[in-house]
Amino acid sequence: NKEKYTLSQSGTLFDQLILDIYRARNEFLMDALFMKGGKLKAEFEGDFQRLSKFGRLINKGHAKLKLFERSFVIVPEDQDAFSVHYDFVNFHEFDEMEYSFKLVTDGGGTILISKLGNDFEFFQERLDELLGGMYERLINDVLKQAFAHFHAATLLKLAYKMKGGKAVSYKEIAKIDKDLAVEIEQFVFSDEVFKEKVGFLREMIDEYNIYFGIAEDSAVKGSFVRWVMFCLPEKNIVAFSILPRWQQGGETANGNLNVALKHEMLFFKIIMEQGRPAEKVEDKVREIDHALVILNFVKDPCYKDKRELKHSPYQYAIRKMPFLRILRKSFVGKIAAADVNEWKKQANDILSRSVVLSD
Repeated sequence: NKEKYTLSQSGTLFDQLILDIYRARNEFLMDALFMKGGKLKAEFEGDFQRLSKFGRLINKGHAKLKLFERSFVIVPEDQDAFSVHYDFVNFHEFDEMEYSFKLVTDGGGTILISKLGNDFEFFQERLDELLGGMYERLINDVLKQAFAHFHAATLLKLAYKMKGGKAVSYKEIAKIDKDLAVEIEQFVFSDEVFKEKVGFLREMIDEYNIYFGIAEDSAVKGSFVRWVMFCLPEKNIVAFSILPRWQQGGETANGNLNVALKHEMLFFKIIMEQGRPAEKVEDKVREIDHALVILNFVKDPCYKDKRELKHSPYQYAIRKMPFLRILRKSFVGKIAAADVNEWKKQANDILSRSVVLSD
């Protein structure tokens, strides 16, 4: 509401007041911005530096280092907390000579941790354990359930790319195993009606521009999420659809949705102001990956009006998560028609409105 307050007259308690305010604010931020990935497993203290993908210092200081099941949260004493979900860790290493830790995210950002003192080995042991557990859950609880006849080494390679259910292109999967790529596509398109609806989109793109994601479903034990993403740079569009949850034996729970809602698809523009769409596809894919994985594949925050989300747990996230804010601004439209021809008609209408006209 743009209200402003001035606090004064705290005297010798001023420094403590600042620490207490940030402590309370960071507790709020960790919940409001979905930083806590599962249960808290360990907590340490150390110094941190956070660098942008261009190597520029964003901030640094002393902080509590909280290791959750699926995320690493840095809580500074007098700055805002921030986090990295393990699903978006591209590279990490421990320097046992310098007793330091380096982490690089998928987006190119870097976090450096030092001055862990006697806790360095415990920190290393626990973080390695949590990162290893991430792969173990995806392989044993998801991939082996759906693709049991593939070798564990093959599924591990896929798990490395599909951490948390992130989308992986058909081409990348085929590099791992061509038969696995074919089977995943058949698995996602097992619903013949959905396959017919999206068939014309599939014909527009090559193996580099169709992505598949499979993730553990936290809402229903023993089931998992399947989703597909189409990248159409010539149409300035990336679209995705999350299919009804699946477990051994077929669709479950939301499989009882009507056909229109089962085949809902959301469309987003690739660029906002300038540049060529083909150059920005990777950024748009990353935005969608972040939004869906961190928000547990809930679609509403990706596109619904903020008034509809006023009393939801996503109210603060849609304003403060940069990737989610950009994604929402690029939303073009949604289709959810039961009839195949009507579904295609609506899709073509969105595509025709999204094309970037050349000079």
